[in-house]
Amino acid sequence: MPSNWRLILVVTLVLLARCAGLGGSETVSEPSDPMTTKTTVVEATDPTETTVETTAMTADDSPMYGTEFVSVSKLENQSRYFEWPENQSVHFENLSESRQQVFVDALDGQVEFGQDEENPFGFNDENRPEVLKYEGTWYFVRVAIV
Repeated sequence: MPSNWRLILVVTLVLLARCAGLGGSETVSEPSDPMTTKTTVVEATDPTETTVETTAMTADDSPMYGTEFVSVSKLENQSRYFEWPENQSVHFENLSESRQQVFVDALDGQVEFGQDEENPFGFNDENRPEVLKYEGTWYFVRVAIV
């Protein structure tokens, strides 16, 4: 889903151009292969105006099937950690070194694991912690998969 915003941007630009009277014709080329790029071109009717060209990426910039993502977010209500089973709530210092590293990296932004990479917070790992206490604050550890 990360590339949906690009498609929305393309549609918005096309609609704005038409509303402003900038677009005279529109050409959309649909890719025959889903791993190619879809291109939308809007041409101006007045030759003195600039042609607007926008490209929306498809499968080329999408994550591969099986890619896992780890992200963390602070629990809004810090007492909610009690809602998780004891085996799914843990203190940072009790994590393995690999889980500690991924957690710290996820504090700065989403961490991505390809199909051939080992995710210490594996999507299908029933024993992975879901809430984690780090420097006095509880965090929710989210794992998503494509």
